[in-house]
Amino acid sequence: MTTTATPGLEQLEIATTASGRRIAFSQFGRPAGVPVIYAHGFPSSRREAWLVHEAAQEIGVRLISIDRPGYGDSEPDDARQIIDWPDDVLCVANQLKLKRFSLLGVSGGGPYVLACAWRLAQPEPHPLKGRVSALTLVCPLGPIYRDEQLEQMPWAARINLRMGQQADWLNDLVFGGPTTALLARWPGLVEQARSLAAPAADREVLSRPAITELLNRTIADAMANGAPGARRDLYLYTHDWGLPFQQIDVPIHLWHGRADGTVPIEHARWYADQLPDLMLTELFDEGHYSVPVLYSRQILIELVSATQFGTL
Repeated sequence: MTTTATPGLEQLEIATTASGRRIAFSQFGRPAGVPVIYAHGFPSSRREAWLVHEAAQEIGVRLISIDRPGYGDSEPDDARQIIDWPDDVLCVANQLKLKRFSLLGVSGGGPYVLACAWRLAQPEPHPLKGRVSALTLVCPLGPIYRDEQLEQMPWAARINLRMGQQADWLNDLVFGGPTTALLARWPGLVEQARSLAAPAADREVLSRPAITELLNRTIADAMANGAPGARRDLYLYTHDWGLPFQQIDVPIHLWHGRADGTVPIEHARWYADQLPDLMLTELFDEGHYSVPVLYSRQILIELVSATQFGTL
């Protein structure tokens, strides 16, 4: 897949929660296509969906990508938890009058889609019930508040994530004003970090100027205004998510590269052991960036097929 569309030309849309909080989202792919709500990675923004825009156009997917609170143009929510994200999904879905839709979570967006899966699996009725058709995870971050999963992360990421477990004042010192301002102005500074543990498949994808430009733009989005969304995510990822994984018994398809140097394949295998109805597709020699870029068509075709044959 080649990304030729220009990030920044997408239309900004706003939904407003009952409390008055602003949620920013944009739509990609085919406007009249099968609706799929996209959960972006960390740190990133709704513009990350440009990575799969062309595949979505080709296949007939209406991709709706939401900025989590404090990212991009979404208003921060300092009290939010991972298990709150289904409410933002409903807010956007209701504004767009979506009767049915599917969910796609990439990397750090994976835990948020799992929060929706947990809501669907609960015995008591939830407004998502009967409206979500299928759930797909791509290279999702595992529960790194558990030492086992945290220790599997690359050393550089492990150091940063350990900081997320510390007191708020220390996080503010390390990831506060100067750091976020620097990355917001020069997001290209993270380019070398992306390649630290990248396999050959990732290095090939990251050598494409359009891909690098897009990823840098999402970093700038994430770091804007003091990076409240990214800083909150760093805290949430490294503390108990409040998800009883073995109770999430709804069908989920997970795609992961065996050579992923950002989120190791062991995270995906842990999910496969814990989630009762998860199908894991391991892609040989593929990495963290090559899977969503090179396999986007295959992933969306499977997601559309699942959408047409079921509602959770």
